Amino acid sequence: MEEEVRQGFRIAVGAGFAGRVAETGRPVVIGDVSADNVVNPLLLDAGIRSLLGVPVFAAGEVIGVLHVGTLSPRAFTADDVMLLELAADRVGVAGAVRLQKLENGAALALQRSLMPPQIISVPGLQIAARYVPGHELGVGGDWYDVFTLPTGWLGLVIGDVSGHGLASAVVMGRIRSALRSYALIADTPARALSLLDDKVRHFEAGALTTALYAMISPDRCTALLSTAGHLRPVLITTGDEPALLDMPVDAPLGIGRGRHTRHTTTISLPADALLLCYTDGLVERRDRIIDIGIKELLDAVRPGHPETLCSTVMSRVAQDCPTDDVAVLAVRREPVRKSNDANRG
Repeated sequence: MEEEVRQGFRIAVGAGFAGRVAETGRPVVIGDVSADNVVNPLLLDAGIRSLLGVPVFAAGEVIGVLHVGTLSPRAFTADDVMLLELAADRVGVAGAVRLQKLENGAALALQRSLMPPQIISVPGLQIAARYVPGHELGVGGDWYDVFTLPTGWLGLVIGDVSGHGLASAVVMGRIRSALRSYALIADTPARALSLLDDKVRHFEAGALTTALYAMISPDRCTALLSTAGHLRPVLITTGDEPALLDMPVDAPLGIGRGRHTRHTTTISLPADALLLCYTDGLVERRDRIIDIGIKELLDAVRPGHPETLCSTVMSRVAQDCPTDDVAVLAVRREPVRKSNDANRG
């Protein structure tokens, strides 16, 4: 075996002894080994006289061949075949577990590299975020992003690629990077999402994706927003009850064949105004309509620092063991600070 590995010996499926096992997916017994029925010269050089081989399965697919050989002729019995199949089954399970761990590790590393390790400090704004995976893999397609643009505007993104694991994380990474690129050349969120829509439709066909993109002006007084199938954010302003932002919800990314009309909504951000963005894992449950979850969210939202708000929302609205990923992104325009003279007065 070690010599085979060192020499990199390969056998085509269907060729030779191991190739026949892999092709048929069934045990193969050779009572008298010769150059006519074995193509691996290492087996012949070792003096193998009889061979028994069985397939190794993982998720219903043949991933390898387990075989034993004897240096003297042997008639392998049905019990021998059963014993080797049992060993192959254990090998298959162990291999599948190892592969899953490797995939999960790669997915987790990818998502950690894409999620901002810490929210950037932005003059005039307070920002906080949370992300909780909704399954044992610890990684999925939900993401958030915060970045400054050369114009001085601030970009805020929250999105959701359907599915879990490495595949969704990879798609999420590509979409996140593409949106950052389009944000550099688009002057409105709707334009950026239109470009992203074309990209997803052409290169990520079949990946159901929603996204909300917001731009906050350099003076922090105005926000432009557009949503591609994503839930509307909650807006909290002084003296008003928390409410879903009144804005159109356009089609998700990559849906249909033609380009969709996308809208940009402009809102004012007075001092102390707070915008809360979230993914559907926060409010959606399988056993109830989503309106109930949104009402719970609105009841839990209170004015204050985004860190406090995120903690409150996650503790009161999110499930203890969520079945879907949850991402939350909150941004608040800093309140007007009273001067010392005004305080003394």
